[in-house]
Formats: sequence, C-alpha cells, structure tokens
Amino acid sequence: MIFSLLKIRKKTSAVIAGIFIGAACLWGVAMWQEIPPREIAIIFMGSMIFIFGIILIAFLVVLLLKLVGRIINRSNIDSE
Repeated sequence: MIFSLLKIRKKTSAVIAGIFIGAACLWGVAMWQEIPPREIAIIFMGSMIFIFGIILIAFLVVLLLKLVGRIINRSNIDSE
C-alpha cells in the first residue's frame, strides 16, 4: 500500500517487499537463536550475493542463447 503512494510498479514493489520480508525473517531467527548482528549482516550479504550471482548467470545464459540463435539464423539466410 505504501508503494502505491510512491508510484512504484507492482513488480518492483513486490521485489522490495520480498527483500524486506526476508530481512525481517532473518532478523527474527537471529534474535531467537541469539546470533550477533554482525553475523546477521554477513548472512544477509551472502544471500544477496548468491541471488545476484544467479541473476547474472541467467542473464549470461539468455545472452548466449540469443547469440547462438542469431548465428544459426544468419547461416540459414546465407545458405538460401
């Protein structure tokens, strides 16, 4: 609801809300298990790096597949 006041797209607000919910859950578990805040930050940053790594790999795979598709398409056009 607050995101509608900020004029943010639904998908963007869902991502932001998901990150905040994940951080809140991580904080809750850390308080329950008495984990120090520094270790919480390390775990959270590790999770973010992992997610961004997956996004980067997916981007590179899509880029590679499009490049291969263009090469195949060019070879089909040249052979005609």
